[in-house]
Amino acid sequence: LTKVSNSMLVQPVNHNILINPSFTVKQRGDVVEHPTGSYGPDRWSFRGLNQVGGTEVKSSTEVDDVTGINKLVVEHPRDATDPIKGSAYIRQYIEAVNLRGLYSKEMTLSFGYSDAGGSGIPQVVVGSYNSSGTTKTLHDAVPTSLGDNRWACTFTLSIDGTIPDPSEKGMLVQIHPNEKNNAPSEWRVWETKLEVGSIVTPFIARSHGEELALCQRYFQKVTDGGVTGSTLTNATVWDTNTIYAVWQYTMEMRASPTKHEVGGSFGIYAGSQSQTFTDLNVSLITKYGCEFSFLKSGHGLAVGNGAWVRFKSAGGYVEFDAEL
Repeated sequence: LTKVSNSMLVQPVNHNILINPSFTVKQRGDVVEHPTGSYGPDRWSFRGLNQVGGTEVKSSTEVDDVTGINKLVVEHPRDATDPIKGSAYIRQYIEAVNLRGLYSKEMTLSFGYSDAGGSGIPQVVVGSYNSSGTTKTLHDAVPTSLGDNRWACTFTLSIDGTIPDPSEKGMLVQIHPNEKNNAPSEWRVWETKLEVGSIVTPFIARSHGEELALCQRYFQKVTDGGVTGSTLTNATVWDTNTIYAVWQYTMEMRASPTKHEVGGSFGIYAGSQSQTFTDLNVSLITKYGCEFSFLKSGHGLAVGNGAWVRFKSAGGYVEFDAEL
C-alpha cells in the first residue's frame, strides 16, 4: 500500500449496546397498556398510568410510510377528569456483563424523537445502579440536536468502588419526552443506539433473529401461535392426580426467572384418553429450564403412559421473566 486517499476512508460503525433498539421484538404483544410501570416491546419498560396520569398509557409500534423505519409510539390520552400529572419515560436496563471494559470511557446515546402536544425536545437520564437498587446519575440533560429529529448525548460510564463492583447490576438509559415535563399526548422514538466514543456512527439494525435471541435472555413467552390445539410439550402421567413435563427454555436465561405466568387451559392426551387441565404449576425453576406439573384429582389417564400437552383454549401462553 503506497497511497491512501479520502475516498478510501469509511466511517466505522460501532457496536450497539442496546438490545431491541428498533422495537421490533414484541413478545408481550403489538399493543401494550401500562397501568403501572411495565414492559412493552422487549427490554423497554414504561412509566405507568399511576405515575403519569391521564386515562391510559399505551405503547405500540408503526412503520414509517416514507422511510420504512419501525418507530415506537407512546400514547397518553387525557380528559378533564383524568389530566396528565407527571413526566413519562422509556427505560432500558443494561446488564453489567455487557459493560465489561467500558468503565471510565466516553459513551454516546443517539436516537430519533418526535412528539405531538409537547416541545418536540426530549431529555436523557443515564445512571448506574447496584443490587440494592441505588442509582448513581451519570447524565441528566437535554441532548444535542443533530437535525432531522435526531438527538445525541455523550457521557462517561463510571461507578464508585472497584471495577467490576460485585454489587453492581449495570446501567440504565431513560428517554423522557417533552424535556422531562408532563407527558405529551403522543410521542415517538426510533433507532436508538448506545456506543463507545463521542462520535455518532450510523445505525445498523441486527437481524430479527439475532435481536429475538438477545431478548430471550431476559424474557420468553410461548403461545399457541394463533392455532388452538397446537402442541406445547411432551409429558408423563405420574400418578392419578399429576402429570409432569420437563421444559427447556429456548436459550439460557440471564438468571432463574423470578416471575412466570400461565394463561388458558391445556389438553393432555395419553393413550386413547384425554383431559382438560387448568391447574398448571411451575417448579424447579433454573436459568435453563423448569418442570411443569398439571394437577387434577382423579384425572383418569393411565398412570405410566407418555402423553402430549396442547394449548386447549385460544390465546393460551406460558411466559418466563428474568428481567433486571
